[in-house]
Amino acid sequence: MQIKRQLFFLHLYNFLFSLRIADGVWVVFLLSRGFSLAQVGIAEGMFHVVSFLFEVPSGMIADLLGRKRTLVVSSLCGVCSALLMAVSQDFWGICLSMVFQALMYNFCSGTQEALTYDSLKAVGREDAYLKQNAWLLGLSQTSSSISSLLGGVATLLGFFPAYAITALCSGACGAAALALAEPQVTEIQRLRTQHPFAQLGPRLKEHILQSLSFLRNNPRSTWKILAQGAAGVPIYLTFMYSQQHLLDGGLPPLFLGAALMALRFGGVGGMALGARVKIRLFPCVFWCALCCAGGTFLAGSLFWPIALLGGVLAQGFDSLLDLRLDAALNEDFPSDQRATLVSVTSMVYSLLMIVASPISGMIGDTLGNQWTFRALGLGLLVSTLAGGALYRLIFRKHKPKT
Repeated sequence: MQIKRQLFFLHLYNFLFSLRIADGVWVVFLLSRGFSLAQVGIAEGMFHVVSFLFEVPSGMIADLLGRKRTLVVSSLCGVCSALLMAVSQDFWGICLSMVFQALMYNFCSGTQEALTYDSLKAVGREDAYLKQNAWLLGLSQTSSSISSLLGGVATLLGFFPAYAITALCSGACGAAALALAEPQVTEIQRLRTQHPFAQLGPRLKEHILQSLSFLRNNPRSTWKILAQGAAGVPIYLTFMYSQQHLLDGGLPPLFLGAALMALRFGGVGGMALGARVKIRLFPCVFWCALCCAGGTFLAGSLFWPIALLGGVLAQGFDSLLDLRLDAALNEDFPSDQRATLVSVTSMVYSLLMIVASPISGMIGDTLGNQWTFRALGLGLLVSTLAGGALYRLIFRKHKPKT
């Protein structure tokens, strides 16, 4: 395998996957078309219902049929999602678009990380995963930042042209996925590449049993999965509701794209810092989660510069936390179940979002946006303190190596 070529196309895929100019202002688009904040929350909840149901199956598909093929399917789902949003005239069309968008993320989630790690492992460079993943995720955040900056342009273009451009970017992303090589670091992966559908039923059964066995026999990894999934919920909702909250706080609409880009660049900063932070995993995750809670509280300020600062801090510390946990988990996971087990993290995240998204939307409609941020920050604070205490209590007799 030519690792430089592989990493180039992974970087290109990563950049194009996140280059969705309409997604940064989709809440503004829906509200301007007459939908309520509660409907926005329901649509987001629909996204996470689908994500929850298909997250692990999509990881199994990647492990059993090939990661490259799965990334191509992910891009096609992205095209369908954007086109459906562009032509939909009612709420159910919006929900169907969210279904395809969820599948786009499902087929990519876990698959991309597994392909990256095993590509490095195939050439004996798996110790470089943390650094390479920081670059990949940083580039993804940069692409999202550019998309957010172009969100202002998207609002001027209107929802149909904005989503048509987004569909074209997803199509180009699929072309980049076709240029990737399928890494083969185990005999099972070599057989899968040559005969992807051979004995699929028995292989699926064995795959499920092995994945469940890993989770049962590795409780520390299970706790890492729970921590990564739970931390991402309030941070994404903070970004989502900040779109309208910043405008309500006095931010001129002309600068909304730049403000959303600043939020995304907070994540880029967290990625850059995460590749250099050398402290142990538990204190890193614990203090990052507390800082995320503080940033979420600040994001609820009625004065938009403070709200923006809070959102940037929350995004930055969440990215640092996510990077460290992702590297730790990939070190734990066996290659043949890697995509499936990474997908379990996203499944946990989706399960929590199914509950948190509509509830937070209803809180915003009833009490005002600032109370949404306060509730999210308080939830993260309580779960961090309780989860950290339980982790120490359960594992205090066995010191973690990370």
